[in-house]
Amino acid sequence: MKFLGFLIFVFVFLMAFWAIIFLASVIPYFIFVWAKEGKLEKDQIPA
Repeated sequence: MKFLGFLIFVFVFLMAFWAIIFLASVIPYFIFVWAKEGKLEKDQIPA
């Protein structure tokens, strides 16, 4: 029973670890794309 609890703990810890890495890599990319799109719109308005 302790071993099963340990496996669940390790699984949850790894899932949280990969979720943090995923968010840390994806969120800045979305911010970059959003800023890039915003700049494109601002450049297109005068034209």
